[in-house]
Amino acid sequence: MTKPHSKLPQEIAHRGVVDPSLGGISLVFPVHNESFIIEQTLRNYIAELENRVPDFEVIVSEDGSIDDTKSVLERLARELPIKLYMSDERKGYQQAVIDAIAHATKPWLFIVDSDYQFAAIDFWRLEPFRRDYDIVLGMKYHRKDPFYRVILSKGYNFLLRVFLKVPYRDIDTGFRLIRHDIASEIAPNVKHMSFFTAEFVIRAHYKGLKIIEVPVPHYARKIGSTTIFYISKLFMICLHQFIGILRLRKELKSKI
Repeated sequence: MTKPHSKLPQEIAHRGVVDPSLGGISLVFPVHNESFIIEQTLRNYIAELENRVPDFEVIVSEDGSIDDTKSVLERLARELPIKLYMSDERKGYQQAVIDAIAHATKPWLFIVDSDYQFAAIDFWRLEPFRRDYDIVLGMKYHRKDPFYRVILSKGYNFLLRVFLKVPYRDIDTGFRLIRHDIASEIAPNVKHMSFFTAEFVIRAHYKGLKIIEVPVPHYARKIGSTTIFYISKLFMICLHQFIGILRLRKELKSKI
């Protein structure tokens, strides 16, 4: 079951009250080459949530960074309440998330991109829906990415709606609340790692889980830059994703 939440976000999110009966939350950050922004990200999220969310932990899944990210995280781990897991080699965003799921101990996962394009206070836009839904997706509102990334994302989500008959408008969002038991069940079944997040949500959709998209503000990167691919590499990434879509369509044909 999927429901769009069409109401546009308020200019400023209002802090609510976390219902302790719903269980604790593992805040999960997959991290790769974010040495210039990861400290701000961690400090802001921990300051926002640590004393307001009962039974709270922070999982940092570092993915073979080649800048100063590892040293920054090691320093922060001596000061901040984070559980740090680092890799000597690049495994990819998908595996970093899977590893974090395995290390998390709370009933809910709050998975957030580490580049601080989502504000910590906007957690409170998702939290009210945790009682009634299994997955809460923070749909980017007024997306602040380079033009070509916005176009590619719109095209990608359109193809998913056409070929896989799912209603989502921002299926790859890096701001989402997920029940831990669901993540642990579905993640090992994802076959096409080139579009891990999308396939995860699609499999959850066809299992009949309750999913909602909630608009949240999106912000431009203040420090650093998004990785820019050469055209040839970008073409191959798109091709692999499209092949993955077709293969998943074939697998789910009886349900579509």
